[in-house]
Amino acid sequence: MYKLINVFRRISGEEAVIYRCFELIPGRGFVVQSADRINLPVSMDNMRYHERQLWELFCEEAPDQRSVPYASLEEAIAAFDADFGN
Repeated sequence: MYKLINVFRRISGEEAVIYRCFELIPGRGFVVQSADRINLPVSMDNMRYHERQLWELFCEEAPDQRSVPYASLEEAIAAFDADFGN
């Protein structure tokens, strides 16, 4: 089982990132499935696209098969950023 956790990072007054994280239940760690960049003005079409992509990725492959689980959200996000050059 998994618990979805959205973590937000402000990049600037015009841009933010939503990290789509999962907690592996029970107590097996945290993974980041994806990160969505949001820019102003916010487009509802883009938001729907990000939401659809979240569920497509989740259904296609288990989150813990996409990434190694980490002990904390901070570690999982740092590893994701390092892997994807964020």
